[in-house]
Amino acid sequence: MKKFLISLAILLFLGIGGVVVMFVVAGKDIPPPHTTDLIPERTELPPEQNGYTYFLSATNSLYWPTDASRLTCYLKETPGDVRLLQEILSRNTNLMDAIGKGLECKRCVTPEVTGFDTRIPYIGPWINMGHVLAFKTRHDRLAGKYSEATSTCISLLQFGDMVQKDAGLVINYLVGISVMEQGLTQAQDLACDKGVPLEELKRLANALAELAPLDRCLIRAMKSEHKAFANLIDQIGAGKVNVSEVTAASETVDGSVFKCKHYPGYFFLKNKTKSDYANFVRSVIQNAPLCYADMKRDAGKGYSAKEINSLNQLTRPNAVGRILLALCIPALENLLEKKCKTECSVAAARLLVACNA
Repeated sequence: MKKFLISLAILLFLGIGGVVVMFVVAGKDIPPPHTTDLIPERTELPPEQNGYTYFLSATNSLYWPTDASRLTCYLKETPGDVRLLQEILSRNTNLMDAIGKGLECKRCVTPEVTGFDTRIPYIGPWINMGHVLAFKTRHDRLAGKYSEATSTCISLLQFGDMVQKDAGLVINYLVGISVMEQGLTQAQDLACDKGVPLEELKRLANALAELAPLDRCLIRAMKSEHKAFANLIDQIGAGKVNVSEVTAASETVDGSVFKCKHYPGYFFLKNKTKSDYANFVRSVIQNAPLCYADMKRDAGKGYSAKEINSLNQLTRPNAVGRILLALCIPALENLLEKKCKTECSVAAARLLVACNA
């Protein structure tokens, strides 16, 4: 019995020692990654020269009723609620003026996102502002006011272009593309309207030709996204934010088990997490100028919510980092497809305008 107890003690000692060694070795982080190639370009503008100043002001004068969803069909070539349409157009004249002043600036540089708590309340209103411009474009075209319709359509295209051209985050880029796609739809409808004069088609063609390349804008947005992610990692590492707060709004990634302020090295490898995310960002940047068929889109493999939420994954090294990567990477994987589809819409609009001209 004595020998048995001694052997058992030795085994327990070796087992505990092995676990400790495993935690120490597996919990050792890598050196900080070199990310000088991912530093985003940023230009600071005086408020009076920044379209953001006027677009933000426009959100304060935006009239958008709760039942505006009834007008969605109006943009799909079907009748809508005429009374509600007239109300939206008549009560948004100040909005049109503010957007016009913003477009004169040619640039829209939004405030930098410096942390997890940075608010971006203008996102939703800007999409609705695009809807208002789209409503007015279609309304004027159907009324035979082709000059007004063309001018509003050009404003809609320029508004979306300015938002995505200086996107401070990927969400800004997507909002810009969403607004621009509304303009592209209206441009195609204008091009196919037999009553549109040639001079209006020429104006529309010039506006379409001036749209910024979507790949360069995507690269800028991805670099800004990388900086925001790195800042988030530093905030978590400093105990200012916990993972459960970050994943609270997610329907796919569960980080509720990590509610503490500080995480042992085994569970959170800051530099490893930053390095993995940086490599993903680089893959998107490398693919951005390519045709869709030539892209290699496997950089986000292994970070699906199903894999991360399993108990096995939660006990592996860098569980916290993997949760953060699973939250951010899958949400960005369709960016390249979105960019290619919008490029196709731009090309289609240019072609339709040219053919009808």
